[in-house]
Amino acid sequence: MKKRRNVKGENRGSSISRLAVAGAVMCLLSLALSGCQDSARTEEEIVIPKQEEQGAETSAEDTGTGESDGEGQMEEGAVEGAIAEQVQAPESYSWEGSDEVVSVKVDASVIIPQGEGFKSWKVTSRVFTQEDYDKVSAVLLKGAELWERDEELMADSNGFTAGEIREKIKTLEQREKAYKEQGMEGKVIDEGKEIDYTEAIEKLRQLEENAPEEISTVTVPAVVNYVENTANGEENMLWGTATVDGQDFWVNVDNNLTDSWRWINFEIRDVGSNSNFINVADDGSAAAAELPKEEIKGMAREAMAAMGFTDFAVAGEEYFSSFSADESSLTGETHIDQVGYGIYFTRELDGIPLTYTHAMGTTIEDGVETSWPYENIRMVYTKEGFANFMWINPYQVEKESDEYVFLLPWSEIQGIFEEMMIKKYSDFFADAEGVKVDFVLDEVRLGYARVMEKGNFMEGKIVPVWDFFGSESIMYPDMEEPYTLEGPYESWLTINAMDGTIIDRELGY
Repeated sequence: MKKRRNVKGENRGSSISRLAVAGAVMCLLSLALSGCQDSARTEEEIVIPKQEEQGAETSAEDTGTGESDGEGQMEEGAVEGAIAEQVQAPESYSWEGSDEVVSVKVDASVIIPQGEGFKSWKVTSRVFTQEDYDKVSAVLLKGAELWERDEELMADSNGFTAGEIREKIKTLEQREKAYKEQGMEGKVIDEGKEIDYTEAIEKLRQLEENAPEEISTVTVPAVVNYVENTANGEENMLWGTATVDGQDFWVNVDNNLTDSWRWINFEIRDVGSNSNFINVADDGSAAAAELPKEEIKGMAREAMAAMGFTDFAVAGEEYFSSFSADESSLTGETHIDQVGYGIYFTRELDGIPLTYTHAMGTTIEDGVETSWPYENIRMVYTKEGFANFMWINPYQVEKESDEYVFLLPWSEIQGIFEEMMIKKYSDFFADAEGVKVDFVLDEVRLGYARVMEKGNFMEGKIVPVWDFFGSESIMYPDMEEPYTLEGPYESWLTINAMDGTIIDRELGY
């Protein structure tokens, strides 16, 4: 397998459960220091090409190597719409192929956007501006001031209130009791660190004596800065808390864009609900929350329009959950704090959006230490209302030409897919002895994607691509059950619609 490393996120094939636990643990660590798929795809207008008269379908004979007889399995009849007429794609696509390691089964709808054609676009990386912050704040925060705890006035209690300290004492007492029940007293090793709970509780009681009952605050100037390649990262950070209609929201603008670090983000998060949201499959528990999904989608659209994001469109939607761990438990069980429904937005260029996938574009290879994550915006709502806004890596987009680009006909894309899908993953798992990998693909989509040249993390192109979505199941020799990664936004092969080259969405090229 190629030597790769994922930056700021799990690599392909990691489980949601590990992400959930990791997110919960990080949140708890932060709190301790501070004191505190029924998933629908995008619903942009699409053209579904018409099939010719019934019976025109031909069958590709599976050779066992992923090859067909060259005639294809689907009808390639007349279609409506300029893009659809150019690519001559079918309404659906069925195919099966395999080798010793990989098997692929495709029974997919083929989705093509409406429009006269695709154009060539230049995209560059940029930082967040004051205008970005102001337009988001005016809508989601209703222009509320930012504040933080007054460290000077609360110095005697390390910034904690008396109530927060009492809650922490209660947690430590429960943890100490659990250790004593196991015959362990005095200093114990807890999460890799030596700690004497009796001493720790006594120190907290001393802090409580001088702790205020209420939080003392100081106003934070809501100024967005960017100093290029600064050694002091705090210069490019804006964070604080905003109180909106009695609800506190944590606000963070991270503008630390450097030659070696391309991950920047602007986040607003509901503090009270511990909304460290992670996207989750709908296993029944999410749907049980009975969230008004269409209403949430409408609220998200209205908010985006009010903020002036007129060049973004809905690109996906799914359930989210926030998790936390029981600090009093020695086993660190996690539990769901809240369930939400999230809407993804991506850039829309002349009515055609960039296709959303779960690939973040943060994988690196061959010793390269930089990646360029993809831009997207997500908004999460719960039954109580707005809970989370996240904008990652803003783009500056420029049209290179008003001419429509050439698109390969579907017949060529189909041939490339049937040759390269199996080869890509057979090569990837070449060193994994005894592994079996099964793909079941259910959607093929034509849309835009951002690509870059290897090593150039400042600018790239937005080009038309074909994405093949579905599930992957991996069975290793020592496993009883396969590990399956599935969902509506898992793209397993991306093909440049202009020249047929394969694009690795995790790498960005």
